[in-house]
Amino acid sequence: MPPIARLVPAAVAVVVLLAAGCGDNADEPAATVTAPPASATSAAPVPSTPASQQPHILVFTATGTAALTSVTYELDGKSTAVTDRKLPLRLSVDVPSDGLRHEWKLTIKHGKGNVELRAIFNGKVVGTSRGSTSGTGTASAGGSVLG
Repeated sequence: MPPIARLVPAAVAVVVLLAAGCGDNADEPAATVTAPPASATSAAPVPSTPASQQPHILVFTATGTAALTSVTYELDGKSTAVTDRKLPLRLSVDVPSDGLRHEWKLTIKHGKGNVELRAIFNGKVVGTSRGSTSGTGTASAGGSVLG
């Protein structure tokens, strides 16, 4: 038998095996493709939810010379007392990204000295207040933001 005649049955067998593997069989699960692992040089993790659904950040800051006696912030009527009452003060609050208006308020009671409050929403100043007293006083700022 010539050499080419011996190769034809082997080639046919290979083609038949390949064709059998390429068929569409609904009983078998589809192949799973996995992404390669993230490199160690990636800049930031990918959020698990789209950016449009990530919460907004409302940051309250307070600076000055007064001793603070109480710090409270409210978001949508829910009041939270802050236990760390030393200046400078920085608090970050998540605001839902829901397209709704959210009311906020920061209230600080303080002793002799001055206090300056600032509210920053997604990097933009949305409220400020200053207070100064030779006894005791209260400084507060409030407003609303769109979530």
